Amino acid sequence: MTTMRLPRALTVSLLLVPALGCPVESEPPADTGADDADEDDGESSDDAASDESSDGPGDTTDSDDTGEPATCPVPTGGPTIHEDDVVGHEVWTAEGSPHVVEWTVDVRGGATLEIEPCAVVQFAEGHGLNVAFPGTPTTGTLIAEGTVEQPIRFEGKDGARWGHVFVQGPGTARLAHVTLEGGGGAHTRAASLVASGDGTYPVQEPLFVDHVTVVGSLGAGVIVDHLARFATGSTDLVVTGSGNDANPYPLVLGEHAIDELPLGDYTGNAVDEILIEPTQTIHEDTTMRNVGVRYVVGNGNDLVVGSGDAEAPATLTIEPGVHVAFAAGTALEVEHYTGEFAASGILVAHGGEGADQIVFTSAAADPQPGDWIGLWFGGIVQPQTALSRVRVEYSGAWCGCILATCSDIDEHEGAVIMSQPPGHVFMTDSVIAHGSMHGFVLGYDGPWMDFRSVNEFESMAGCEATLPREGACPNPLPSCVE
Repeated sequence: MTTMRLPRALTVSLLLVPALGCPVESEPPADTGADDADEDDGESSDDAASDESSDGPGDTTDSDDTGEPATCPVPTGGPTIHEDDVVGHEVWTAEGSPHVVEWTVDVRGGATLEIEPCAVVQFAEGHGLNVAFPGTPTTGTLIAEGTVEQPIRFEGKDGARWGHVFVQGPGTARLAHVTLEGGGGAHTRAASLVASGDGTYPVQEPLFVDHVTVVGSLGAGVIVDHLARFATGSTDLVVTGSGNDANPYPLVLGEHAIDELPLGDYTGNAVDEILIEPTQTIHEDTTMRNVGVRYVVGNGNDLVVGSGDAEAPATLTIEPGVHVAFAAGTALEVEHYTGEFAASGILVAHGGEGADQIVFTSAAADPQPGDWIGLWFGGIVQPQTALSRVRVEYSGAWCGCILATCSDIDEHEGAVIMSQPPGHVFMTDSVIAHGSMHGFVLGYDGPWMDFRSVNEFESMAGCEATLPREGACPNPLPSCVE
């Protein structure tokens, strides 16, 4: 029996040549992120604006995002009107506040915009800042670094629903002690802060944040996508009071933006979850951090770990306490393709006791067995792959699997599916629960590996484990491993 996986609606870019019989999936066209910066795509909405009114730009009774009183003097040189693109190195001073952006300002062609501590920037309805976009070359720099006592503020002019700050890699933006309030009036996802890569490797880091607060965004608070991630060292990001029915999440991330995700606070929004929208496979070592809210893999594509290079495989490390929910029919794949080659992906997921257990579950509001596929391991599992104190629940959706077996079964769906003989029992002290099919599917030609005795099972409709094919099968075939 051929071991293979039928095609699914993936849009991932895969460099590895598949084994004979496996479908080849084409790479999607490069996305430059142009749609994300289109000022005409979104509609402004005053209805969703924050109910909180802001004080004047120089009010010394204001507080920064840490709650500490600000010590900014009352400016006397403003307002300063901005309608033109930034050329060379331009400084928006605290003294010249408020800086009123009447028309979207572009910082590109190598230009640098520096915004001083204590400065206040006010945007007309639907307008904002673009860094390194549009045009070629896509270069430009935004520096807006306040301090605890001298924060920077972005807001709408007279309470208007302003647009967004957009940075296109390889351009960069550095934000520290900045509050962005009431944005999202122009972006297609109604976001206030957007960072986009150029869709090519290596992964870019266009956005650095340090004590940045996004409040009252019409839709998503922050979006990082198109092979971009937060810059190393980013920390203390807060998104609150944001989201609408169409875009309820505080953060929307591409698969590579999972890494370097800042610790912070992502609660008080329409939905307190982080949306992951995979479009590529994870090509670089990535850590999924416990940031206090769960992740949702939600655009219909699988989350795939695999660099395409078995000599330098990509590792996804998941911290204790992380919960990941999967949309209907999706999976966590550690190497998409199958064949007698070493997997180009590694998964390391060591949970803890109680709340520190790692959970893979359904994203459905009313979870049911068979909502999502489960964990798929293509190729030969790498020796570094290891899972413990993990809970996998509501798995068993159709996987398109045609696998080897000596069990008397018609379907190969399961919570944990192996397409090649693993060299070790890589999952222990874990729970498989509420699955519509099997627990462990040993779908290969090779020796039996005992995953049953080192894991627990709850309410599984199929076998706890299936029997691999090793030489001749028993006659009659057993339905499950006894």
